[in-house]
Amino acid sequence: MNSRIKKVLRLIRQEDADALLVWNHEGSGQPATQWLSGFSGSWSVLLISPRHRMLWTDGRYSAQVTTEAREFQIDIVSGSAGVLDMIGGEILKGGIQKILFDGRVTSYNSVEELQQWFSHRQKTPPHPRRGKETVHIISRKGMLQELRLVKEKNELDILAEAARITGRVFTRLVSGIIAGMTEQEIAYRIEMLVREEGAEGMSFPAIVASGKNGAFPHAHPTGKKIRKGELVTVDFGVRYRGYVSDMTRTVAIGRISPQLRTMYMAVQNAQELGCKKAKAGMTGAEIDAVCRNYLTKRGFGKYFTHSTGHGIGMEVHELPNISPHHTTSLPVRSVITCEPGIYIHGVGGVRIEDALILTKSGTINLTGFVSKELIAL
Repeated sequence: MNSRIKKVLRLIRQEDADALLVWNHEGSGQPATQWLSGFSGSWSVLLISPRHRMLWTDGRYSAQVTTEAREFQIDIVSGSAGVLDMIGGEILKGGIQKILFDGRVTSYNSVEELQQWFSHRQKTPPHPRRGKETVHIISRKGMLQELRLVKEKNELDILAEAARITGRVFTRLVSGIIAGMTEQEIAYRIEMLVREEGAEGMSFPAIVASGKNGAFPHAHPTGKKIRKGELVTVDFGVRYRGYVSDMTRTVAIGRISPQLRTMYMAVQNAQELGCKKAKAGMTGAEIDAVCRNYLTKRGFGKYFTHSTGHGIGMEVHELPNISPHHTTSLPVRSVITCEPGIYIHGVGGVRIEDALILTKSGTINLTGFVSKELIAL
């Protein structure tokens, strides 16, 4: 964890702050605490400064936290008032006056309660030696994902294994898809296979969209039966050792119409072009343009209705964004998806997606071993 703490301390200096506060709320799914400390519990608060490695959690995790967060000073708290007293007291004792937090993931309610706690304390007479104690809590949105943008080798290894599990699941899945199955049956089958192949679970609810439902990029599986002559888009990922995968393939049920085949070939070519051209140093907008321009030239530009991709790591959607609005150069060892699509209402849809590690000269395709040739079942 030392290299990650150094990143935090560097960020604190850059922002002219004294400390970073990470409040991991129950059920928030925020992975920053685990990334920074090793602790994987569902509720915790971190305080990191040049002199502090503090972690607060509750009694449910008293044994777990000592095993996972060995480099942090740990306090077990009881009740919301106890949390504020312990955090606020440590901040005042340490002379911390400017605290950073990520406004995208830390709830406004928690920050407001802490600010009110300080406001109450600041109404008391000044300390005889320290004078009036003033604490400012400042939001720096997106900074926790920025810290995780460049992946370490062990993170890339885990992401690669998550991708391999995903590929094995897909290979087993397609061998059992037949006309007459429902989208929900296929989605349920994915969940079972994910567990059988050794993953911790799904990284997000599987998307299974057949026929006209394929025109909805984030369609929910329904009771609709898949029929011959349709395309079926399957988009899913797994969670493995705290990291996730994300892959999409579109398959045909029997013989499909020339229109659907043309749509498929256009997406396949655009996606392969994006995977081939992408590399570190490009911006998200430049990678997006590779796929978008190809589909536009083929007459499908208006049917490509979302960004070309997104970052992936401990979260399914994290920085960087592979969109027309992302104009910052992408670093080596950032991991992105490349997933152009075509969606025509009343007809259907096609999407193909791979996860890519960016290098100076190109990419390492984590899911490239799964064929993208049109599979007819």
